[in-house]
Amino acid sequence: MFELNFLIVGLVEIFSHFVQGCTGFGATVIAAPVVTGLLGTAEGVPYGTLITMPMLYVLGVRAFKQVSWKDLGKIVLLMTPGVLVGHYIFLKITASQAKVCIGFIVTCIALKGLYEKFIKEPRLAKQGEQVVENKPESTAMKVFRYGCLLLGGAVHGAFNIGGPLVTVYSIYSIKDKSAFRATMTWVWIIINTCFNMVNQYRTGQYTPHMWWALLIGVPMAAVGFYLGHLFHKKVNHDIFLKMVYAVLAIVGGDMFIRALLTLI
Repeated sequence: MFELNFLIVGLVEIFSHFVQGCTGFGATVIAAPVVTGLLGTAEGVPYGTLITMPMLYVLGVRAFKQVSWKDLGKIVLLMTPGVLVGHYIFLKITASQAKVCIGFIVTCIALKGLYEKFIKEPRLAKQGEQVVENKPESTAMKVFRYGCLLLGGAVHGAFNIGGPLVTVYSIYSIKDKSAFRATMTWVWIIINTCFNMVNQYRTGQYTPHMWWALLIGVPMAAVGFYLGHLFHKKVNHDIFLKMVYAVLAIVGGDMFIRALLTLI
């Protein structure tokens, strides 16, 4: 039956899915504090998985030709072992401890990107120096990015919060904004459909109360997703990158601060 909490959660999903529709990530993590706070963790986690799937399937089909299949293959290949064994790897730490580490890493990467986009590059442009977009990547950076994928798979399998780390890998690998969004969309389609949804169904996490919440939330999330899709088509690549870094900073910072407070 209808509850006011369903409407409140749905309003949050409009904003979170606007971000998802524009960038290809962020909906679940952005909405998670409100969703789990009002619905509880037991129902909030599967709710967060299911609410975005109809829009992901639609966009996945429409953007099929824009997917960077090479990067998608690497992401899924490196995430899968972590997703499968993540629960066992992280038996000795709590979700809060994992969130502190992940939030800190993602926030640092995001702040570095924001510094480059808002301060360093404009300063170089004023000095008449050209910004090198495709400069060679260092070995250390490659190791770091692939490490983010491995760790992202593990924590996603354990706590369903690996998305920001996967984005850290993708933003450096996929330069075109539409290819980035399409590839990230298919990452979540594959991981959620093949692993998270199967595991949630198998362990009995789908409840009538959650389905009522989805009945209210999905149409509202669809509105936000569609508006984000329209916005995506209008922004240029530079603004898109600034948005991605800003979302990462918000998501990472919020994850880090909230988790840290629970440990203090």
